[in-house]
Amino acid sequence: MIIFVRPKSKALLNMKLRLFLSLIVFSAVIFSGCKKTPEYVAEPYACKCGSFNWRGNSYDLLDANYILSDSLVDMSRRYYITGDVKEEGQAEPHSVNFIIEIPDVTTAIFDLTEDEAEFEAEAQQVNQNDDLIPVKYYRAVSGRVTVAPAFFGGSEQVRYSVFLQEVFNGTDVGSPFPFTGDFTVEVSVN
Repeated sequence: MIIFVRPKSKALLNMKLRLFLSLIVFSAVIFSGCKKTPEYVAEPYACKCGSFNWRGNSYDLLDANYILSDSLVDMSRRYYITGDVKEEGQAEPHSVNFIIEIPDVTTAIFDLTEDEAEFEAEAQQVNQNDDLIPVKYYRAVSGRVTVAPAFFGGSEQVRYSVFLQEVFNGTDVGSPFPFTGDFTVEVSVN
């Protein structure tokens, strides 16, 4: 025995048919829109704001920033730069961070000698490939920093050429070595 079910109204039948067709179209769009993409390969961020020479090799900076080292002096600076120095064959991160602090950049040329300390600078080498000492600290023992100050805001260019000496447990160790570079930071004036 065959039983026919009669819909209550033609409108209900049309609505069910539209819903069914909409589901088919939606499914077709979803499945045809999916495609396999190539494997993601991470590219390190690069600010294109400068470079440095570390132990005889040149590296591009990943970032360069500044803050006011003295909130009461608009032209005081604490610059911070960082770069990846990961060498071929190293699996873990290897980077250099460098800080330069200048009380007032308006004079543009700053020297660090035995007699004069017009700026302070220190570096940190983070090498997770070195199981014995993964973080090394260095201080500038001599050198020069030149700044093209952005008095009214905009790009401020900095060049430096210093000699760094490793510091271990508060004591200088090893021989000083040259560390040079240049970078640009964007200065905002409030």
